[in-house]
Amino acid sequence: MSQKIIQNYKIKAKKSLWQNFLVDKSILDKISLSLDIKWQNVLEIWPWYWALTEKLLNNSPKSLHLVELDNEMIQILKERIQKNELITNNIDFQIFNEDILKFIPNFKDNNYYVIANIPYYITSPILFKFLYETKNLPKKMVILLQKDVADKISEWQNSNKVKSSYLSLFISKKCYVKSITFVPSKAFLPAPKVDSEVLLFETHKKFNKINDTDFLKLLKIWFKSPRKKLINNLENWWYKKEQILEIYKKSNLSENVRWEELDILEWIDLFKNII
Repeated sequence: MSQKIIQNYKIKAKKSLWQNFLVDKSILDKISLSLDIKWQNVLEIWPWYWALTEKLLNNSPKSLHLVELDNEMIQILKERIQKNELITNNIDFQIFNEDILKFIPNFKDNNYYVIANIPYYITSPILFKFLYETKNLPKKMVILLQKDVADKISEWQNSNKVKSSYLSLFISKKCYVKSITFVPSKAFLPAPKVDSEVLLFETHKKFNKINDTDFLKLLKIWFKSPRKKLINNLENWWYKKEQILEIYKKSNLSENVRWEELDILEWIDLFKNII
């Protein structure tokens, strides 16, 4: 069905928009069923040729808001609706022709879900936007990412053997992560050079008392020189070595600890003792 839509509407992927269309029906089904969206508010990012949109509509959400940058795709959507290929009755269905990084969700609270099959190059900016820049964080997000990036995020949360990163830490402060499904490159048209994975992000309020701005500021300082011992990064910031060792003592850290060795709880504890 997916390839038939592409053929019928003579859709061609645009390199300028980094388009790779997900056409594997089984993967589309897994994404659409990964969340129970019945009577829920859903924001779909860059739906492109609307195959996933169709499946989401069939799951009876309360609302489905679409953010699409490609004008041609929006015209195809309208045409499919006119032909009754997409049924939007009794659903708050809205289309926003905008850049997702500038888009402001118009839901009143965090009672909504985000579903996104996005170009790899804006994965981190989109995660940052919805976790730190959006007033009302979504309850859950299902996002298709490049596999090596997905691995760094999901494996780090489930193993103390994986090195931390700025990305894994800023995500873990805001949400729990788990894998939904592996997506081979052949599932796309045209096929990208790398495989992908779909992750589920479930937001939490565990560290809400920790100021986001200060936390991110410290992370940037600490990750500025990744090969150095953490004590050197802190010493280059504004602390004297004696002060740092006292902080380490409160946090039960070794003097030789490196930034990549800490998990989110240790980072939070260290942060509390520094501020």
